[in-house]
Amino acid sequence: MFKKLISFLLVVLMMLGLTSCGKEKDSLKLPEYSQKEYEIAGYWAPYEISEESFKLYKDAGLNTMLMINHSGERTSEEQFYLGSERTMKALEICKKLGMKAVLNYNDWIAVSVEGEGYYSETPFTQHDVYGEYKDIISGIHIVDEPKYEQHFPIYANETLINDFKKAYPDADYVFNLIPIYGAASYGFTTYENMLSVYGKEVMSHFDTPYISVDIYPFHTKVENVDFHIVANHELLAKEAKKYGAKKTYILQSATGEEFEDTLSEADMRWQVYSALAFGADNLQYYCYSVPKGREYKSCMLKADNTPSDIYYYVQKINKEIQSFASVMLSYDWDASIGVGGTEDSTYRLSSLIYDETYTNERTLENAKHYVSATASKDVLVSRFEAKEYGEGYMFVNFAQRDQSNSVEITFKDCKAVAVYGGADYDGTPKIVELDENGKIKLELQ
Repeated sequence: MFKKLISFLLVVLMMLGLTSCGKEKDSLKLPEYSQKEYEIAGYWAPYEISEESFKLYKDAGLNTMLMINHSGERTSEEQFYLGSERTMKALEICKKLGMKAVLNYNDWIAVSVEGEGYYSETPFTQHDVYGEYKDIISGIHIVDEPKYEQHFPIYANETLINDFKKAYPDADYVFNLIPIYGAASYGFTTYENMLSVYGKEVMSHFDTPYISVDIYPFHTKVENVDFHIVANHELLAKEAKKYGAKKTYILQSATGEEFEDTLSEADMRWQVYSALAFGADNLQYYCYSVPKGREYKSCMLKADNTPSDIYYYVQKINKEIQSFASVMLSYDWDASIGVGGTEDSTYRLSSLIYDETYTNERTLENAKHYVSATASKDVLVSRFEAKEYGEGYMFVNFAQRDQSNSVEITFKDCKAVAVYGGADYDGTPKIVELDENGKIKLELQ
């Protein structure tokens, strides 16, 4: 029955309220936030390395070229790796179009093209040929879904990490981790164990480390993925918080084969806002182009490399979230809880509504302004904080598909909130005064 329900358990919209205190509404002024934006990329980069192809990518709101696509022939012109002709050509176009780039280490491809010995023990300084592009290189993708015994000895190697830091002191050392339901088969006792190992063996080497995960909720082969998604995101966010790490959540934008046959705008919106609620710094979509050899019906592009419906959904949502990125990225994620609906409740937020015994409801500890919330349907509540600005809160509708959600929130020691988002949000936050009991009502679509 739960499997049948998955396609109905979708989120449509979020609200973000930032508390501001003052005596009168007219005297309240919003903070001035520095300009920030989410780094947004698509897996399976365009097949054609041209300005026209890259502009189509950029027009979807993808501002970072993730150089992952190994469907081509095993040649320097057709593969991304350090020193390849394809990488250099792609960087030239990214620079011209004002895009950032994540390079691909891709040692196994480099060896298959160039032969053994192409990468030494210090490959980043050995192939440090991108001096004029260092300002747009935001990271290098090192390994995808690493297994403990097979990959960690190679890619968590201190010599390799130190060589990377020497060549790319300001870039991300990108590991992408397996989702929660795969940890045991990858050599870890639990998901918590995997995160702890990654923290100690990789993140501890960096002042601002990087962590990411791909988890795809609209699946036909893995049951109850949207139950896993909040548990996965929370565990990753907690580990990232220990190290001050940047978080990337990779979202599903592919249909067919192991995935469901269609994705709606609501499906994409729910994935994006669920990620933001756990403090995403970056977003990536799997996939942009359709990988050769896979039986996907479509990704952001169709098999003929023209935009699919998903392309336009993502384009709209990316523009939307960048409109308040400067606000959200000025705060750090602190904690998330679930609030059960009074009219209807699903199982998806149970791990955030209750403690480990499933008897006591969880609360936001040490919140300065948040007291409680009630909702007609399930709602995800996240608390953010910043030394300079105070607290912010995000509310994500977790009702079943096509159901709106009436939420009432009680605050203390606060006169009003600035509300970002909503059906009629035009990029300008609304300052809303609380009633005499410190309450505000939100209608989430």
